[in-house]
Amino acid sequence: MSTTYTHQSIENPVAYENAIKRNIIANAQKTWRANTPRSGEIESALTDGITYSDRGGFKGYGDDFLGKMAEAFYTWGKLSPKQCEAVLKGIDARAARKAEWADKKAALDAHRQHIGAVGEKITLTLTIAHVVVLEGTFGTTYIYIMEDADKNVVIYKGNSDAVAWTPEGQPRGKGDSLTIIATVKEHGVRDGVKQTVIQRPKALKVALG
Repeated sequence: MSTTYTHQSIENPVAYENAIKRNIIANAQKTWRANTPRSGEIESALTDGITYSDRGGFKGYGDDFLGKMAEAFYTWGKLSPKQCEAVLKGIDARAARKAEWADKKAALDAHRQHIGAVGEKITLTLTIAHVVVLEGTFGTTYIYIMEDADKNVVIYKGNSDAVAWTPEGQPRGKGDSLTIIATVKEHGVRDGVKQTVIQRPKALKVALG
């Protein structure tokens, strides 16, 4: 004897209908995954089209291409072959750019050299590439990651005014340039990149004519 369910016999009809929709979408997604090459890559890329609230909850979909594709996938449980092709085209283009960037970085890193000799006092004109801020028991310490004109890496850890501040009294940051005299503390290698660690930097005094 079969039982026919009606809205009157269901305690929460709205929840029941939503559950049915979820099951339909889940089954559609299962079929799509089984029949779509590189479905995992596509689905992973679609997460970039989802927006979240400050608390991490689902907020909606972005206004860009991936946002529209994500909305279609999570609404209908699948993407059309043309939509899949378009998403994969973006994935492959991004991978190609990443590989090109990695090749360029590898070539640049291989070109980088140590500067001076350990214990030698040298004059350097540098550009700040990054500043790392460390909070500790004895206060704040800064690590300045810098490059010279040949892209050789120079590291300074400390709070010297010669590095931290401009002659006008402004704090230095990424992109700022400076010329100093410093002592080579050591030559090191980090992640396969040669770097020169300096200490006791002093601002270069400019002779007045």
